[in-house]
Amino acid sequence: MKLICSAVTLAFSLASSPLLAQTPPPPPIVKVEGLRQISPRVHIIPDNGVPLVPNVGYVVGDRAVLVIDTGLGPPNGAAVYEVARKLAGTKPLYLITTHIHPEHDLGAQSFPDTTKLIRSADQVKDIAESGLTLANVFAKRSEAHAALLKDAAFRKADITFDGSYDLDLGGVTAKLTAMGANHTLGDTIIWIGSERVLFSGDIAMRAQPAFASIHSSRRQWLASLDRLEALKPAIIVPSHGPTGDGTVFINGYRAYLVEVRDRTEAEKRAGRNVDQAAEAVTAAFGDRAPDKGRLAGAIKAAYAEAP
Repeated sequence: MKLICSAVTLAFSLASSPLLAQTPPPPPIVKVEGLRQISPRVHIIPDNGVPLVPNVGYVVGDRAVLVIDTGLGPPNGAAVYEVARKLAGTKPLYLITTHIHPEHDLGAQSFPDTTKLIRSADQVKDIAESGLTLANVFAKRSEAHAALLKDAAFRKADITFDGSYDLDLGGVTAKLTAMGANHTLGDTIIWIGSERVLFSGDIAMRAQPAFASIHSSRRQWLASLDRLEALKPAIIVPSHGPTGDGTVFINGYRAYLVEVRDRTEAEKRAGRNVDQAAEAVTAAFGDRAPDKGRLAGAIKAAYAEAP
């Protein structure tokens, strides 16, 4: 029941965001014609600010190509694969997702069996715990969502890892790192050190942080931001929204989470319960935190961890 509630809470939070307030929202289709190169070895397909569309990445090596995220459902996955095939030619493909939410992971089944799917052990556990709960929530939103998610299923990993995994693509190495419970249980970042390009997933981006899992930890998230900062990225490609320089998203998320922590801990020390604390902290943020659902998730996480 906790997992179902978490997925429904996330869906409500996403629906309350300014992007999803558009009427009607654009269909969540990866626009492959937007493919662009952001460094010598890295290409992306931007999300164009469309809800439930990820920023898709391609890291092109001399011997192989890595694809990062797939889009929502098999039709998007097939389109993302076709771009990979053109970039790779006869080179083998690897695939990784930043986390298991439907718009990032449920296009993987459209890649051929020759593509090696890499997952962290945390992602495998996340799939086992939550399954297609969130996908079913998304599919009920509209006929377009339902069509994209028809027959969608999680693909089994060909390679699993704990901690980190260095993938040598020939002339460029992608370091894949399991970051612990932040946005989800299975958050994974991809660091292209030679290009100083970081695919940060939902751990650092422009939108407010979303605590989307019962495992999500405010303390862990702040520690993860420190780890990202230590990499000194020149370009951050987040799960959603525009790319940014190496500090803007990290500093923004840290300031937000620290303020949530400090205000929430003060309310708890004053003897207020979680609901009272949430009301007070939400009022203090005012218009600075427009997504009240995401703010509520952060406050509850901070309250649970407060002394």
